[in-house]
Amino acid sequence: MPRMNIASEPDNDNCQRHYFDHANCRLSFLDFGNAEKPDLILLHGMQDHAMSMVEIAQALRENYHVVALDMRGHGKSDNPGIYAMVHFVADLRALSRHCKLKKPVLVAHSLGGHIASRYAAFYSEDVSKLVLLDGMGPPSVEKKQDKELSKSRMRIAIQMLSRQNSEGRKMADEPEAINRLMKNNPKLSHGLATTIVHHGTRAHSQGGVTWSFDAAVQMIWSTFSFDESENIWSWIECPTLIVTGTHALDHWVNMREDLRGKQAFYEAILQRREKLFADARHKVIEDAGHMLHYDQPSALNKVLKDFLVTT
Repeated sequence: MPRMNIASEPDNDNCQRHYFDHANCRLSFLDFGNAEKPDLILLHGMQDHAMSMVEIAQALRENYHVVALDMRGHGKSDNPGIYAMVHFVADLRALSRHCKLKKPVLVAHSLGGHIASRYAAFYSEDVSKLVLLDGMGPPSVEKKQDKELSKSRMRIAIQMLSRQNSEGRKMADEPEAINRLMKNNPKLSHGLATTIVHHGTRAHSQGGVTWSFDAAVQMIWSTFSFDESENIWSWIECPTLIVTGTHALDHWVNMREDLRGKQAFYEAILQRREKLFADARHKVIEDAGHMLHYDQPSALNKVLKDFLVTT
């Protein structure tokens, strides 16, 4: 269901929320001001939204004009029901043009990293720097495992499509949603959890609240391959920062039991992937998992400033 037709509205945290239409979808984004500074776009990950990255925006707003997108199917953007990789890359292109951004820096987490890396590869002349926050996906697998993984990804996509008319999980109220979010992310501060829930839930038809993301967004994983990703990374020319956490592998183990206990293998894959880029460096955040901006926001922001402001 399309959302309210609003051009812009004030938001908390000294930012302005705006809306624009693109490819049969009303997209929402946050503008943190400082338009005279160099441009920077924040892209969140799967089942997240722009305001979850507010602490990054606040840390960088002094030096950058920060714009954060609610990707289609997330946050306050529409849930159009169709989610191929090309849609997300095209939405990013449309955001840059709508805001008249000039060679923005792209800082992207998880799914956002897959999108941003494609944009940096396809439009290399329009990107100044790229930051991938655990944004390259799980370690690659042996060829003999490809068939089973491909089957699994397609089955997940089909399952999500079958749930497309479902409203999602019902929770009594925002405090319950906050408790669930913090239980799944023990290092997340209560303040940021409150912000994430306030901007990432909507009313459920039977009372209470539900998450605003569309479960069908999972279909995106069936629209590209990891081999394709590795090929595309070699096309990226701009300076690139790859950031992971010391506990990042735990996230992938939850999805793939075959990775348990394979930290050395995981680190070797990261080293190989880093070398695919023309100009990349890798930083590791201590005591952080996949959700770097949830787990260690201060340490992450220092790494970002060192790369984006002092170099």
